[in-house]
Amino acid sequence: MRALYTAATGMAANQVKIENIANNIANGNTTGFKKVRESFEDLVYQQVGGRGASGDAMQVGSGTRLAGLNRDFRNGDTLTSSSPTDILLDGPGFFVVESPTGETFYTRDGHFRTDAEGNLTTQGGFRVSPGVQIPEGGTLIVGSDGSLGAEVTTESGVETVSLGTLEVAVFANPEALSAAGGNLYRATDGAGEATRTSPQQDGAGSVLQYATEGSNVDVAEELISMITAQRGYELSSKVIQAADEMLQTAASLRR
Repeated sequence: MRALYTAATGMAANQVKIENIANNIANGNTTGFKKVRESFEDLVYQQVGGRGASGDAMQVGSGTRLAGLNRDFRNGDTLTSSSPTDILLDGPGFFVVESPTGETFYTRDGHFRTDAEGNLTTQGGFRVSPGVQIPEGGTLIVGSDGSLGAEVTTESGVETVSLGTLEVAVFANPEALSAAGGNLYRATDGAGEATRTSPQQDGAGSVLQYATEGSNVDVAEELISMITAQRGYELSSKVIQAADEMLQTAASLRR
């Protein structure tokens, strides 16, 4: 019976929705996390019987399937910080970081730190581009345009040392970036070529020191979506039960 397979696709679709909602909620406090939304599409239609009153073929659908997972890159809440190495990117763009093996990644997580050599890195040890090394005992200074400096105390007083300009990347289609875990993204063909630039240039946002970006997950919205998906799963299971009972009734007619 067609209803069994059609309802099964509905259960599978709502299961994916629940799993995605669980991931969103789990990352509600993850710095720079961007929530993901599911999109579904109907499956192939089959012609049944003849034609209806309008002369068109009568069609019955065969269910649904996952069409894609779309990441929402709207800004999260601004979280103030007391650390000079915490940097918020306000607006489009990504920080550019490099792994110890030389692979380039992109991130919205500006919760940075310094390693033993004074290099500005992610929490996972990936160096921030273009390679920012803070002098020993120095305090990082970041301008809204990405200009970098450090205040260093010397025998003659406090001096400001220039450290260059923070690099950011802008994509034509950031939703197509591939999540790599650890708050990192990889470039893909679908995302387009990365435009590596400076804050406030080429459509990139500005930066704010002593702040980080919170997750853009709305817990109340996720709970509503979870209830909707749960009800959809239950209704699809009821359809399977009804179809099974109809098959049992049909089979008993032969006795």
